[in-house]
Amino acid sequence: MELLKVDSFELRTVDIADVEADHLHALSMAVGWRYHANEWCFLRQCGVGLAALDEIDRVVATAMLFPYDEGFATLGMVIVSPRLQGQGVAPWLVRRLLAKFPAVSLRLNATDESRRLFAGLGFAGETEKVHLFRGKAQCPAEMSPIGKKQKIEPLSEEHLADVADLDRVAFGVSRSSVLSRLLREKTGYGLFETGRLVAFALCRAAGRGHIIGPVVAVEEMDAIALVRRHFVDLEEQLVRLDAVRDSGPFADFLAQSGLVAIETLTTMTKDEPQPTGSGTARVFALAGPSLF
Repeated sequence: MELLKVDSFELRTVDIADVEADHLHALSMAVGWRYHANEWCFLRQCGVGLAALDEIDRVVATAMLFPYDEGFATLGMVIVSPRLQGQGVAPWLVRRLLAKFPAVSLRLNATDESRRLFAGLGFAGETEKVHLFRGKAQCPAEMSPIGKKQKIEPLSEEHLADVADLDRVAFGVSRSSVLSRLLREKTGYGLFETGRLVAFALCRAAGRGHIIGPVVAVEEMDAIALVRRHFVDLEEQLVRLDAVRDSGPFADFLAQSGLVAIETLTTMTKDEPQPTGSGTARVFALAGPSLF
């Protein structure tokens, strides 16, 4: 077992699946990340990770990897206790995790504070930004009616194949395992045109609120219509939505709905090639900053 000596004590790593979710929640709250225990449980179902423990078994750092198809994965939930930041804990833990998956190309969303850290680990910045919108959902007047041949309907696991196919066109690789877990929540909506799925927006409970995403559509107004349908269900409840743009009709709609962009992340990559969408469908909102 490789240990890291910090100050007068040593850190060791364990599988993040073996750590109590409440302890992970406490660590994320210590750095201002409002990831509640139920969200940690969901993330651990979707990915793998390591936690660093001190000599009295306190969780002091985490890092997670979310593998998808075709040798691609996303990196996230890289958290270090405030008292240990700047002491080499994060790069040590990330390197330990990536050593288990040496052949994958990677993508992550970095805060302004962590960009230098990830650059030192071989990640390069992209022009893409992710804008974290937060607030209590309000339901503004409908901006534009959907087409006469279109219909918004609830989604279930029975729609997984169609959702995964459309998502792959937009995202570039299959995320069927994550989408399957999201669809089990039975709080997704799809936009169907003459019986064919042309857009979808999924939603899950997270702490005291909800996360809307991923949102995938061909037309921007279709993405708005689906998110608005979720806002009808969630009016005056806390909502998180991670949008890939901060201007245009979609962002304007979010602002009119009571959400505010509180932070911007920069997408960084390592070991190209990276997946890119192969069609007209595109991602308007992420499943989460770590999941993409």
